[in-house]
Amino acid sequence: MLHDRPLLTIAVPTYRRCDLLFELLTVLAPQLEGRHEVELLISDNASPDDTPQMVQQFIEAGLSVSYRRHAENIGPDANFVSCFNWARGKYFWLFGDDDIIVPGAVNEILDHISRHEYDLIYATSYGFRTNWQTEQKGDPFGRSFHAISDARRFAKVVNIMITFISGIIINKQRFENIPHGDPSEFLDTKLVQLSWTLPLFHDHRRSLVLWNRPVAARQGNAGGYAIGSIFGEKLSDIMRRCLPSDPKITSCIINFTLRRWLPSIIYDIRSSENKNLHLDQAQAALTQCYARNIRYWLFTYPILVLPLPLARIWLQTSVALNKIIYMISIPNFWHKEI
Repeated sequence: MLHDRPLLTIAVPTYRRCDLLFELLTVLAPQLEGRHEVELLISDNASPDDTPQMVQQFIEAGLSVSYRRHAENIGPDANFVSCFNWARGKYFWLFGDDDIIVPGAVNEILDHISRHEYDLIYATSYGFRTNWQTEQKGDPFGRSFHAISDARRFAKVVNIMITFISGIIINKQRFENIPHGDPSEFLDTKLVQLSWTLPLFHDHRRSLVLWNRPVAARQGNAGGYAIGSIFGEKLSDIMRRCLPSDPKITSCIINFTLRRWLPSIIYDIRSSENKNLHLDQAQAALTQCYARNIRYWLFTYPILVLPLPLARIWLQTSVALNKIIYMISIPNFWHKEI
């Protein structure tokens, strides 16, 4: 390890979101004042807007940030890998340019990782659409943090949110010292970040859950991919490739996806008629991948095919059931600090 290695790298890949990136940096900059153990990177995918000028304004105002602009748009996955390879920090946080690191979050994270060693950190989030401050939510159970040693138990807590880049911080130093594949082998999957996240479940030591929602996740801003293909065949394939000897961890994540996450996402897409996620292709792709999993037929398939009013009733019933299943399946779920 380099003697001057930062403790934490926050890397923000960006493309054509100057206004949203400005909002993130406005909230983040005060949190980084005097924090020399944090490295901030911005990797611009040749944005055709005022991103370079905006970032320069923050630099002139005193923000310590390394800014790199690609000569052309290399695609989101390649930009993610570029951020990962560029980062020097012991811990690596790939953060979405449209999300917000709420005030106080950086200090809290640095306090945890300076005192204890973790393989993975899950920073829980709340969704917002217009104003991250007025829509802010805390943990409904008043929990603070939760250290977990058992990999399967951590997978149950994180579930499909393992794919949410802004919510996962990895121990890059640990990753570099365990068997792993080349992240570039997972380009164009839309899930390349799993190539450096999933290997850390092998010989898992200890991970951390931050329950107090340090991340504000902007909703309604996703698009440009086929949800059925990404969270069907590609997710299953990456899980098998990265966790060949841990099928129980794979099952934890896939089963939750089918029971709880996909039904909610599909209903939201149907309600909003968002065509950017190609729901018209989802049924065939998901059926082909998950036809042998009863959870698909009980929870996901009905939301795909039922008339929307009936789908809403089915979803509401299944959400209530799944909350009970989720809480029961995680020991000490209500404990405020472990």
